[in-house]
Amino acid sequence: SDSKYAPYLQLLPPDVEAFRESFPRFWSDERRDSLFGFDGGQVERRIATDERKELDPWAYACVSSRSNFLRSSSDYRYSITPLLDFMNHDANVGTSATIENGILDLSTNRNWNADEEIKISYGALSNIDTLCDYGFVMEDNPCNVEVLEIRLLGSPSVAVAVYPDGSVDKSAIYMLRENLATPEEATLAMSREESPLMKFSKPISDRNELDVYSLLASSLDDAASTSASGAEGARDDGLISTYLSGRAGTLRRGIEAILQKYPDLEY
Repeated sequence: SDSKYAPYLQLLPPDVEAFRESFPRFWSDERRDSLFGFDGGQVERRIATDERKELDPWAYACVSSRSNFLRSSSDYRYSITPLLDFMNHDANVGTSATIENGILDLSTNRNWNADEEIKISYGALSNIDTLCDYGFVMEDNPCNVEVLEIRLLGSPSVAVAVYPDGSVDKSAIYMLRENLATPEEATLAMSREESPLMKFSKPISDRNELDVYSLLASSLDDAASTSASGAEGARDDGLISTYLSGRAGTLRRGIEAILQKYPDLEY
């Protein structure tokens, strides 16, 4: 109580129970089951990756949900900044924040009315980031990136990132070309005067290219349908429903982008 930080600490959530409804790592098994399996295991893997058994759960939740990566006069560092950490997130608001001589300098790229809630951007965060680190999901997140795993018989699975505009991670396309190439196509690609990582950066054949995008579209369609089904089943849980609907929407934009390139593609 004698600490100069006491007034601020008294404003923080009092215990872990305050995070139980919003943070997946604290959800009941029943609630987790309504999400796991509908997003390709993304949240389940994220929880496992983020787990820190050596840390106090309450303190870890406070820090992960309230810390900011700020620039000072000497470097960049994570910090918990009173006032800044009480502002809500809007990915559409350009935000700049620095600390100089103990003074926070915060600016946004728009003006605010006197009776309007001021929001800032926490960064270019995907839905899984805001859900697992902050306990919320935007309905229309312009920064959402979704990942799905494409499993191939006899080959390692390929992780495919789908970006907000529906475009796909190029490295995943390269890997799919290599995995779906015939021996003759593979020989042709390996003969190219490119670095080993770039030998499949260009199309090998029309057949291979159609196989790649047909497999990709089919995988996106399956994953989008699974997430949409999960969102419908969890319609009484706004957080899960919004997360799964956002995933389905991003994956479907991936399909739309493919069909713009190959309108008659069968998948």
